[in-house]
Amino acid sequence: MTHPFLAACRREPVDRVPVWMMRQAGRYQPSYRAVREKVSFLELCRSPELIAQVTTAPIEELGFDAAILFSDILLALPAMGLELSFESGEKGKGNGGPRIANPVRTGVDVRALRIPDPLRDLPFVLEGIRLTRRALRGRVPLIGFVGGPFTVGSYAVEGTGGGFERLKALLYGDPPAAHELFEKLTRSALVQLEAQVSAGVEAAQVFESWLGELAREDLEEFSFPYLARIAAAIRRMGVPSILFSTGTTSHLERLAALGYDVLSVDWRIPIAEARARALGVAVQGNLDAALLLGPKGNAVARAVEMVRAAGPEPGYIFNLGHGVQVGTPPETVRAVVEAVHAFTWG
Repeated sequence: MTHPFLAACRREPVDRVPVWMMRQAGRYQPSYRAVREKVSFLELCRSPELIAQVTTAPIEELGFDAAILFSDILLALPAMGLELSFESGEKGKGNGGPRIANPVRTGVDVRALRIPDPLRDLPFVLEGIRLTRRALRGRVPLIGFVGGPFTVGSYAVEGTGGGFERLKALLYGDPPAAHELFEKLTRSALVQLEAQVSAGVEAAQVFESWLGELAREDLEEFSFPYLARIAAAIRRMGVPSILFSTGTTSHLERLAALGYDVLSVDWRIPIAEARARALGVAVQGNLDAALLLGPKGNAVARAVEMVRAAGPEPGYIFNLGHGVQVGTPPETVRAVVEAVHAFTWG
């Protein structure tokens, strides 16, 4: 029997709307904070046993319909030759911000980047997948993921998160170097996804979080061709593919044509409009995560309203427009999950 989440990814009928949330394993959970009191963020990401523990906890505690591997989109960068650290937030005080000590700034830097070998460079991720699948015991599917080329490239070039000036300067000042960078990051994403699927993930999400920073003509040159290649490769791997981005609602029709099975949309567009415009693909989203910080009753009401607006047609997965925020009450998350599960069209 196909699980509702996987069926919805393929736009097949389901008996209930499946629900999971980005960052469903995180600092809002007491169980996660207890783990982080003992280890740093990177230590957690490199421990297969802890990966399995924190990945499965939201399923057991909150009843989600899919688990997403606990990892980070930047973990392959050290294998590519970049020195990655998370400068603050150790021992339970948050993930802190990623820092690259030797960021990519020139074509010479780009040419020096290596393509990782996941079996050699990321064995902890693959073993974490195997242990997680064992712990889940088939109750829900496991989603793997990678970062999209532009988003990972922004960290690699800027050296930290939150800025795009140097990366855009590379795009406009040295387009061949920019294309070589995105080519290498695409190949890095593909080898990671291949290894994750071989290890047991049952769906794959591409986090292209900062895609909305690019103008349409730059998307067409520097992003969409690489994302389409990733989508085609995931299709050959035989698992559903999900593309997540933010600030891209003006490009939904074009995104829907890239070849992904599911588009995950942010909170800036009504879900009914997103479904109407993203023809031919499933849609995932898009409750504003900030609603979960407010009154529980309001969050539940808005969630039910959104499910109703999404409509009864197959191909809808309830999620947030981004990730669960720190300070969100777990009981509010649980109430939203239960309300979505209870919703019927009868």
